[in-house]
Amino acid sequence: MNQHSLFIVPGQNKTWFDAQADALGNSGVAISALALSATGNEPGTHGWCAVKLSAATEQAVTDLLAENPDKAAQIWWTKYDLSANPTHPQTQLVARGLKVISKPFPQ
Repeated sequence: MNQHSLFIVPGQNKTWFDAQADALGNSGVAISALALSATGNEPGTHGWCAVKLSAATEQAVTDLLAENPDKAAQIWWTKYDLSANPTHPQTQLVARGLKVISKPFPQ
């Protein structure tokens, strides 16, 4: 198994999400690495990232979202096996009506 987590985050939660991801040890990989919108054009309305999480970090994310239900209601977090389902991120974008923008969110 090659378990990964996919996070799709509305732009208004970007700063909070990035700070939480840093606190959990994401090594500076910000959600702004890729931006999304309904049209695939700027401005970006969402960011996304797909990462492999340890069991401890996955539990920390679960706990963090449980402690922040207002954010959890807006952040789409799905877990998937990258080996068995390599198109999961793209499938999730289609399901949510989002397309990749080639430029990241402004810093």
